[in-house]
Amino acid sequence: MDRCYSLATVRSFWPILLLAAACGGPDANSPSRPLPTYAGHQAELFDDAIDPRAVGLNLDDARTPQTDAVVRERTQVGDAVVRAKVQTITQKHDGDSVEYQLGLVVVEKLGGEHAPPDEFVVRFDKTSPSAGIVRSLDARLGGKTFVVFVKEFKGPDNEPRFYAHFASDTKDVIAAVKDAMALSEFK
Repeated sequence: MDRCYSLATVRSFWPILLLAAACGGPDANSPSRPLPTYAGHQAELFDDAIDPRAVGLNLDDARTPQTDAVVRERTQVGDAVVRAKVQTITQKHDGDSVEYQLGLVVVEKLGGEHAPPDEFVVRFDKTSPSAGIVRSLDARLGGKTFVVFVKEFKGPDNEPRFYAHFASDTKDVIAAVKDAMALSEFK
C-alpha cells in the first residue's frame, strides 16, 4: 500500500523526531557496552605504565616481546592495541599531588574490537608506576609514538576511563602483537 504525505504533515514530524533523537539516544561519550571495574589482574595488565624500554631505559635485555606472556595477554584481553602519538601533556594539581594527562592521537590500529577514539587521554596519577617517568621526561614525551594496549573501565568516579600500558613502537613489539592476535583467532 502506497502512502502519500503532504509536505505540511512531514514538517510537523521533524520537531518530534529531533526531540526524540536528542533525548532518547545513548550519550556519544558513553560506551555502548558494560564496562568492568578497574581492579584485580586487569588493573595489573592496564596499569597506566610506560615500559622503561619505550623511553630508552634498558633494564632487562633478556626479555623480548615475542617471549613475554604479558604482551600476549594484554593484546588478547584488551579492547585494542594501537600505535599512538603523544600530542599533549597536561599537569593537574590537586593539593600536593599531581596528575599527568597524556593526550594521544591514534596513528594506526593494530588490533582489538573496541578501539579508542582517534584522540583519547590516559591519566598518570601518583599511584601510577610510571608517574616518575612522566614527571622526569614530561615535555620530551611530546611527539613520541608508542604501542599502546588500551582497555576502558569504570573509573573511580564510575565514569568511563581509558587505562593503558605503553610499549616501545618497534618492529618486534608490533610483530608480537600481530602474533598474539593471530593466536587469539584460533581459540
